[in-house]
Amino acid sequence: MGKFKFKLSFVIVSMTVMIVLATSSVSIWSGYQNFNDILMQNNIVMQENYVKEVSKITESYVQEKLREPNRDQSIEPYMVQVVDKLLDERVVSFSAFIKSILMPLLLWLVAVLVLALWLAFKIARPLKQLFISVEREEVQKLEEINGWYYEAHSLKKVVQNMVVSSGNRIFDLTNQLNLDALTGIPNRRRMDQILNELIINKVPHSIVLIDLDDFKSINDTYGHTVGDEVLKAFAGHMQENIEKQGMCFRYGGEEFLVILPSTTIDVALEIAENLRIKQAMLDTACGRPVTMSAGITSFTANIKTANQIITIADQALYKAKQSGRNCICVVEELSEKTIK
Repeated sequence: MGKFKFKLSFVIVSMTVMIVLATSSVSIWSGYQNFNDILMQNNIVMQENYVKEVSKITESYVQEKLREPNRDQSIEPYMVQVVDKLLDERVVSFSAFIKSILMPLLLWLVAVLVLALWLAFKIARPLKQLFISVEREEVQKLEEINGWYYEAHSLKKVVQNMVVSSGNRIFDLTNQLNLDALTGIPNRRRMDQILNELIINKVPHSIVLIDLDDFKSINDTYGHTVGDEVLKAFAGHMQENIEKQGMCFRYGGEEFLVILPSTTIDVALEIAENLRIKQAMLDTACGRPVTMSAGITSFTANIKTANQIITIADQALYKAKQSGRNCICVVEELSEKTIK
């Protein structure tokens, strides 16, 4: 059928009218033909019986006349008897009526009922498939549904558009929940989710908590707009350097956090040091170097929550700040190491 689709209302009305007309016409014609055949057969039988009865009456009358020639005997009673008998034979028997007229009509009605049931099943099938696909969230099966008539085809398209629109909307909402509006990188909410998953599953990992040095003076001197540009530039620079080694997050304000799954603390220190050196040499929106300090720690068996490991990294960051900024401090099992 290509792109042409039947309108269900048109199909139902047209098929109903056609079936009623066809059924009525065929039933009337069949009934007429059968009844006419019965009458013709009855006429033939009546003619044969009439000839036989008249012959019998004539023969009986002649014989009576020969036996009693002087008797004045009328033939009228014999003829009345023949007529009565013929009138009885003109009545069509009920069994013949059922066999010749009612049975064909019933067969046609059964055929029409079967056709109606088939058409109803054919119409309901795509609607049922749509319902099942939506209920079971089997979106990929929507394309396989045969919307052979207009309404089912339109409903299928509407459902597909709604699924796509809902998916896009969910994606947008998820981004709004999990991404930082300013920098476009994952936010603290997403960071907490990932950290908790790693801790619950006891996956070895290290984290780097980063703070941009003396960032308040940038806002005070150049304004918050320039400060925002500095934050966005650092987020992009951080992601470029971390690449596939880990995940970057905005922890809050001018603080950022990097999660490095299956990474030892020494490798994490190397990655953070490389980022610190490159950051100190970058041109910034405020026209002056913007350095960073960082605190590093790694997951141990006694850590149960995300807050615990972040607290350790925060302590390391505090020591790095106390050591003169633009440096990295490592805290691991109560031992600490500062690199400048």
